Amino acid sequence: MKGPGLENRTGTSIPQDVPATAAALAWLLRQSHMMRPDELAQLAARACRLLGARGCRLYLVTRDQRCLARIPDPADAAEAERELTLDGTVAGRVFRHTEVIASADGQRLWVPLLDGTERLGVLELLVDDAAQAERLREPALAVAALLAELVVSKGQYTDAFESVRRALPMGVAAEMLWRQLPPLTFASDRFVVTAQLEPWSEVGGDAFDYSIHGDMLRLAVFDAMGHGLGATLLASVALAAYRNARRAGQDLLATATTIDAVLAAQFGTESFVTAVLAELDLRTGVVRTLCAAHPAPLLVRGGRSVGELDTEPGLPLGFGGRDDMIVTASLQPGDRILMFSDGVVEARSPEGAFFGTDRLIDLLVREESRQQPPPETLRRLILAVLDHQRGALQDDATLLLLEWAGDSTALLPEQQGRNISI
Repeated sequence: MKGPGLENRTGTSIPQDVPATAAALAWLLRQSHMMRPDELAQLAARACRLLGARGCRLYLVTRDQRCLARIPDPADAAEAERELTLDGTVAGRVFRHTEVIASADGQRLWVPLLDGTERLGVLELLVDDAAQAERLREPALAVAALLAELVVSKGQYTDAFESVRRALPMGVAAEMLWRQLPPLTFASDRFVVTAQLEPWSEVGGDAFDYSIHGDMLRLAVFDAMGHGLGATLLASVALAAYRNARRAGQDLLATATTIDAVLAAQFGTESFVTAVLAELDLRTGVVRTLCAAHPAPLLVRGGRSVGELDTEPGLPLGFGGRDDMIVTASLQPGDRILMFSDGVVEARSPEGAFFGTDRLIDLLVREESRQQPPPETLRRLILAVLDHQRGALQDDATLLLLEWAGDSTALLPEQQGRNISI
């Protein structure tokens, strides 16, 4: 069955003796070269039919990290939910824990959409029975992986996917900032780094960055003074100067000096950015930190809080006259470091109570005890900050969580799922 625009654009056919998984992947890859982004849901359904399923539906996580929103498919006339909550639904569980789950009635198979280890959404396969769901578990993972890559690559040419993810209009400052940030999650066999920013639709002055090169992981969190577009310009210049210095091979001290000089030259010494810059040796677990008037990172070890990392709080970036100090610490396998902006701990409830560092530590340890994957831990933390201030943050709040030498395979789908009644 072919829908509009789904003809084989290469003019060739899939050999009948090619296994179903290879056929689906090969067909989807060929179509991807000339596909329009708004065809993705339709092409995904065709690829899943090549696997033997009756079709599929694609869902992307919304920017507020609370729901899964469906990518429209004009060819799918069947009634289906357009939005699924992350808490209280099987689809949400698949997203939160990157599991593959077959429904108890044997009619659906849910698979996470992962760009590497970044959670983009879920793929829902429509199947005939539990036996078919089990047979399609591995093929569906392969197709879901390719679909996730297409969401990322084709998303550069369209507003369609971003529109699906937005629960609210996005401000100009946030529009500018989000385009400059790296993916929220990245992992290898030696580390996991994941970040969250709120309010997602109005964020402006906060930013984060990371880069892996050989055995060295470099990280940074920035908090520019002010709000709105002016703060975004400050944060953007700081981020660009950081990347420029890092790519030129400068060490932490030189990098801070470079950022400081660029900000002062562009904005004068009355504007500033606080920051924490760090680098982690992935072989040894040695972490080196430079703090520029920024809150000290927190360390959790073995499910317990060790407190703040030792830092020497220097001047904000942009003030000039730098005399920074590098503080070195040694991590143990499984340690987690949380970097954050002051908008997290200074978030106030309607009654005037600060969220506070103690509450942040308590929540971090509690989520650690639940053995959540780092991205899910961070999602829960940022939602707790929002709930504390009734969803209306007065300042940007940024969290960046680093785990060294933990079990990064927890970010990948289980090989064996389980049936859950829905």
